[in-house]
Amino acid sequence: MNIRLAVPEDADRIAQVHIASWRETYHSIIPTMYLKHLSHDKREQGWRKSLTEGPVFVALDQTNEVIGFANGGPSRGSKGTEGELYALYLLKTHQGQGTGKRLFDHVLADLRQQGCTSCVVHVLADNPSRFFYERFGGRLVFEQRIERGGKQLMEYTYRIML
Repeated sequence: MNIRLAVPEDADRIAQVHIASWRETYHSIIPTMYLKHLSHDKREQGWRKSLTEGPVFVALDQTNEVIGFANGGPSRGSKGTEGELYALYLLKTHQGQGTGKRLFDHVLADLRQQGCTSCVVHVLADNPSRFFYERFGGRLVFEQRIERGGKQLMEYTYRIML
């Protein structure tokens, strides 16, 4: 498994992995119609923009195919030295092999380089992957209700000290 900085040519595959990961992870959490209507074109445009705004790290399998990605930056909810993990998605077939941790470590190292002393991450309470963040020191600091596809969901915010 290799981790590298994403390049503009990765945007299409990042969008594919993003949608596939949402469908795999949230199939029993978010309404099916919402997941069914996720737009590849919109995701690809969004990732093309994100690639110009800051580092996005991609995980590659043995054939150099993108199978996961992660990015972060300044916290969107606070000022100062707090960073935020914006996204960390990995295809289900590649989970449990340490790749998610390696992607996470790259984002945390980048946040430290930017002078951040902590990192927040927002995750749905019903997402079993939330325990990943707890294993790495994440402490629950905030809960809020959000809506996706007409369904009310609980979102947790974890803080990880860097």
